[in-house]
Amino acid sequence: MTVTKLALLALFSLVALTLVKKHSSAISAVCEIGVVIVLVIAVLPEFKGLVSSLKEISSIATVSQDILKTMLKSFAILTVGGVVSDVCRDNGENALAGVVETVVKILAIACAIPVFSAVLVTALTLLE
Repeated sequence: MTVTKLALLALFSLVALTLVKKHSSAISAVCEIGVVIVLVIAVLPEFKGLVSSLKEISSIATVSQDILKTMLKSFAILTVGGVVSDVCRDNGENALAGVVETVVKILAIACAIPVFSAVLVTALTLLE
């Protein structure tokens, strides 16, 4: 799906969600989650291409596949968490949005610890 189509879908959804929110904020929240899911599904083919390109680059640059997987997992955690936080904030749940952001950051750091460890071991090896 092209950027233009995605932008038009997002703008149309924005107008529709604004109209629905005037009548029922609960239905608007459910519809907003649905729109997010549709947009993510529309972008998935591009993501698969990105992953294959990164794998190709990692084989050329001799980067560990584990490090690549960890980076992609951290990116996914942060992206999903950001979207969920934004949906919470859009629906007036600022405290919940803040908690989601904090939890997501903790999960991303926990996920990235093997990469930090590998960098530290490499740095210590080079210093010896």
